[in-house]
Amino acid sequence: MRLSRFQAANVRQRLPLHPRTRQPTTRLLQLGPGHGRELTTLAIETSCDDTAVAILERDDKTGEHTLLFNERISSDHRRFRGIEPLVAVQGHTTSLAPLVRKAVGHLPGGPASTGAAAATTARAQRKGVPDFVSVTRGPGIMPNLSVGLSTAKGLAVAWGVPLVGVHHMQAHALTPRLARALGWRMPVDDGRSGGPGGEESLARRQGERGEDRERGPDFPFLSLLVSGGHTQLVHSRSLTDHAILATTADVALGNLLDHSARDILPASVLDSAPDVMYGRVLEDFAFPDGGTRAEYESAFAPGRSRGAEVADAPARSETGGYGWTLPLPLRQTRRMAYSFASIGTTVRRIAESRRAADQDMDVDERRELARQTMAVAFRHLVDRLCIALDGDGHHHHHHHHHSSAGAGGVRTVVLAGGVACNRFLMHVLRATLDARGHRDMRVVVPPPALCTDNAAMIAWAGMEMYRAGHHTDLDVLAINRWPMDPAQGPGILGVPGWLRRPGF
Repeated sequence: MRLSRFQAANVRQRLPLHPRTRQPTTRLLQLGPGHGRELTTLAIETSCDDTAVAILERDDKTGEHTLLFNERISSDHRRFRGIEPLVAVQGHTTSLAPLVRKAVGHLPGGPASTGAAAATTARAQRKGVPDFVSVTRGPGIMPNLSVGLSTAKGLAVAWGVPLVGVHHMQAHALTPRLARALGWRMPVDDGRSGGPGGEESLARRQGERGEDRERGPDFPFLSLLVSGGHTQLVHSRSLTDHAILATTADVALGNLLDHSARDILPASVLDSAPDVMYGRVLEDFAFPDGGTRAEYESAFAPGRSRGAEVADAPARSETGGYGWTLPLPLRQTRRMAYSFASIGTTVRRIAESRRAADQDMDVDERRELARQTMAVAFRHLVDRLCIALDGDGHHHHHHHHHSSAGAGGVRTVVLAGGVACNRFLMHVLRATLDARGHRDMRVVVPPPALCTDNAAMIAWAGMEMYRAGHHTDLDVLAINRWPMDPAQGPGILGVPGWLRRPGF
């Protein structure tokens, strides 16, 4: 079969696709969208620099989901040493239509799945048409979003099917539910075995308790959504009810790691990077043995309490004897917020002072700086999670008091977004939860291919929203800033353009 051997071109992560058996042509004679046993969506994601298209099918009889197509093309930003918005827009404009054309061939009843055996009745004219089109509407970079949104509108109009405008961060938060639906294994760690020791022990422990490890989270759960553009601790109570417990006041965690990597990594390492995801390169550089338990434990050991953690913070990073320390942000306060800028500023100052004194940092010092940059940033990230779990955080907003109190009863935390691929972060998260009295917290991480931006998660969020009765008007605009929490903005359903399907 074509699909089982299908190789994704120019894609950072390859995803396993389910080989499809040839369908008898009688299936094409069923009624149009939504009347048959299957529900299918074509999804588009263009919020940043990745152009992505996916097709997801749900069998309503069995509840099974199949990913029929999932590809991503990344534009090349290496000569800019970071994302160049104009290049990203040109990349979307160049890549999206050909990628959609490729995807359309994989729609059920399309040429790839039925060959020449196409029925000729009027009803069968709908072959190769999805039931609705899903697309990222926001948040993201406006011109980038607009390329995907305009294309999705055109497809919805041409096919005569509904449009579903998806919230990008909601899609990240729901990703483990997609992984569960597809039957993919996820690193799930419930703290019973002393923290993760790399993928091998995770896989071994996944086998020990069988199926419950495969399940994506049911509501409510907490999410740490960490990417180049966002750093949020979110309390997800239902499909559309998400309270933001903490968000970054300045730069996002992924942005900090990418920028600090430019100051820390030797020029030769930077120049040979395959893309501008320098945070990933930084992790590989910091842990050359691939991230062994010994490497992780030498770079990070959790405090037994928040007091110990805060008191210990400045001293520990001096162990390298290099004369610099990295500040733990907001260490004197329990305010529910994130702030990573001070770490980046300090890293830059260290690098510049070395250059000014003509003392090039040797590889050992660079490696120590890389480890400490990640350690202090991840410590700060997880510290606010622990404060929320303990129910004693201070919020700016009065209407948030129910959120942090409610977080105490939650037993699952989802780690999602591009930075969730970082295995050292998983170590810091698990070790800190265990040390601070939260050994029973389950940590769920989607497979790496679903952590970075992808269209499969947009298809899944679109599917969940469509099945809950939501779709989107054709006159909507993209939204660059779109907080999920109604306390901080319109929320998911508070923006104009949502329509209700008849019967809901």
